[in-house]
Amino acid sequence: MATIKELLQDIHGLDERLRDLEQKYEMLTDDMFMLYRLGELEQSKDLIRWVGYYELRQERQSAYANALRERWLQLRQSSLGIPISLQQVAV
Repeated sequence: MATIKELLQDIHGLDERLRDLEQKYEMLTDDMFMLYRLGELEQSKDLIRWVGYYELRQERQSAYANALRERWLQLRQSSLGIPISLQQVAV
């Protein structure tokens, strides 16, 4: 299971790859994915890569949200109602 730090690194790396493709094709990823799902885009290596990066980012963001939620619950249980500092969140 990946750590929160590893998941964030993955998400940032995928965001960079997605940004590169957005700039190359002058289209936001959400628009590309909608057109892809509608079958409006011709299959190409870049399209397959773009869809793969997008789907992987979605998976990593979901895993990150779950890991952060678990971490937050642990911190809340151990804090006994005292506000949690940002330093405590980072592990």
